[in-house]
Amino acid sequence: MKLLTSDNLGDFELLDTGAGYRLEQWGRFRLARPDPQIIWQKHMEEKEWERAHAVFSDEQRNWNANSLPKSWEVNLVGIKMLARLSPFKHTGIFPEQAANWQWMAQRNLNPKSKILNLFGYTGGATIALTKAGHFMTHVDASKPAISWAKENQKLNNLPDDSIRWILDDAIKFVKRELKRGQKYDGIVMDPPAFGHSPTGKTWKFNHDLPKLLADCVQLLSKDAKFLLINGYATNSSALALKNLLEDAMNAPSGVEFGELCLKQKDQRLISTGIFARWSR
Repeated sequence: MKLLTSDNLGDFELLDTGAGYRLEQWGRFRLARPDPQIIWQKHMEEKEWERAHAVFSDEQRNWNANSLPKSWEVNLVGIKMLARLSPFKHTGIFPEQAANWQWMAQRNLNPKSKILNLFGYTGGATIALTKAGHFMTHVDASKPAISWAKENQKLNNLPDDSIRWILDDAIKFVKRELKRGQKYDGIVMDPPAFGHSPTGKTWKFNHDLPKLLADCVQLLSKDAKFLLINGYATNSSALALKNLLEDAMNAPSGVEFGELCLKQKDQRLISTGIFARWSR
């Protein structure tokens, strides 16, 4: 089991954690966000926490912010992305994923490999792999998320035709791709714990992921280099993802699994999600 983290993330830094909150630097702005797993005490002085430009309140379900712009640019390991204060305490950027972006880019892919990003959200993996020279198909059921991802595409000066944008339910899209005989050299997915498709169909992680994964395995080309599953806010475990992926790939070896972590200023690690990944 691995604990993945990245050093020198660029404009992002986890400054401190404690008393149910993270204190983070996002480029020009300092944010404080709740995290229920943080049951330990703060390490930095309270005056550092008081310098936060915005604090998310779980009780009020909104941000208390002082004159922040609607969005601002954050450079993360060479990837430019727009940060925003969303109603769900997120900023549209998951810095811990930089470790996976770098891992995928190092999989000895051929130039212009076809990569599928399911539940692609604001496009961090999509932008990273497009900048590495590959052709991305980005699928998400949220129109606002895809619009945000397209803004990130422009921010990185990537050609309009460098990414194929699909507004659709991931399960339905994958089944159509199978009927079309499409193949991909790599697949990355970030399925939510719970969600709805554009038509209102419910997604449940533990119920729907095994069936989706089985279909995704059939989409892999004979020279495919990787399949990566991320998990956030689920009642599953990294070990469960590892067992699922091993069975789906019929590969007792070649599967890594563990937790995605952020490293705060004093080197303490916090877990932010789970992953399992297969590579050839």
